[in-house]
Amino acid sequence: MATDPPPKARRSIPAPSPDDGPDPNDPTSDLVAQVHHYSRAVTAAELRRLARRNPCLRADDLEVIDAALDELVESLLLARLRGLPQHTTRLKRLFGTARKTS
Repeated sequence: MATDPPPKARRSIPAPSPDDGPDPNDPTSDLVAQVHHYSRAVTAAELRRLARRNPCLRADDLEVIDAALDELVESLLLARLRGLPQHTTRLKRLFGTARKTS
């Protein structure tokens, strides 16, 4: 749509780079980064599947769908994970990211 912002401007958070480490001031940052990375992998796979099943979709169409899925992940998962630092240990167990210490 003509009034939509450019696709990159709609993205709520950038994809993590390999050099990005957890924020020491945010106890949930490691979990948030892991869930974000996993959700991006799921979204990318679904976009590839959608493009194969519906070859008439243009790159612009796929970018709009990608941005909408990113917004859903941000609002339904990532924002809530950031807002629950007191439950980080339980959430890490739920997502299989708890680390054992020796």
